[in-house]
Amino acid sequence: MSASQPRIVLLHLGQIHDETPALRDFLADRGMASDLVPLPSAEALGEPRRDAIDWARFDRVSLRDCRGSHGHADFLPRITELARRLAALAVPLANPLPVIQAGHAKSAYLPRLERQGIPLIPTRWLPRGWRGSLVAMLESCGWSEAVLKPSIGSRSWQTYRVRREGRRLVIHGADGAVPVEADGADALAERLAREGEVCLQRFLPAIGRAGEFSAVFLGGRFSHAVAKTVAYGGWIAHEHFGGCNRPHRASEAERGWAEAVERQLRRRFGVLPYARIDGIRDEGGDLLLLECELVAPRLFLTEGEAFGRYADVLLGAMGRG
Repeated sequence: MSASQPRIVLLHLGQIHDETPALRDFLADRGMASDLVPLPSAEALGEPRRDAIDWARFDRVSLRDCRGSHGHADFLPRITELARRLAALAVPLANPLPVIQAGHAKSAYLPRLERQGIPLIPTRWLPRGWRGSLVAMLESCGWSEAVLKPSIGSRSWQTYRVRREGRRLVIHGADGAVPVEADGADALAERLAREGEVCLQRFLPAIGRAGEFSAVFLGGRFSHAVAKTVAYGGWIAHEHFGGCNRPHRASEAERGWAEAVERQLRRRFGVLPYARIDGIRDEGGDLLLLECELVAPRLFLTEGEAFGRYADVLLGAMGRG
């Protein structure tokens, strides 16, 4: 471990956040060196002679740049093996392994938050290998529309809007395209379930007019909020699909809602260096939890003018702040 200048590894899977170059500048201004390092394979990590990285040189390892982890079925085994190696060297992960393991899949933390009293968007979980009728499930839930997506994903990957019209389903992808014929809806859901657990959430029409509300916490403290809007005629609040993100001054109620979610996360995991909490409003205007981004989120550091705060959190975690 460095005796003078602190050093952090920014692990990645071939791509990094747009915010990362500026973040590295802020870290450097505070005397912290950063290294962009590809996440090694589990096999290489399991055989130190094949892993050319001297992990003992570093003070901390961050996974926030591991974008696209949903496309790597071996992501968690690789991280688990790395955590074992780092623990032996007393080099911590910025977000500890239990956070990564729970935060990687929506089904690993959302049901627990609901049991703890956090209002979620109404959700049903289709287990791996599920086979059945989506029409029947929507009817049993009393929903006319729902969003179908994998429990593990990002950037609306494999996300579909499903609308019930009698015994018929109309399905649209995140890009607005019709991905399957109506009679292929169950086959689509079954295909997703072959890869893992699937999330079916009631569609909230307010997404079209109010978008999503995102609250960012840094070092366990509320940092800033962002309003994420959808494109005209769209239903996904993401810039990849024509939406936009703008700074948002959180109301007392919005901040209180986000802090209630963060308190439950803190009780389970302790203080986190970063977390993003996303919500959508129901028909009555109340925020319902969509998801918590705890592994590799975009933190909207530009919109929140928060590069310095985040750099200070990383430095302070090393006892250098």
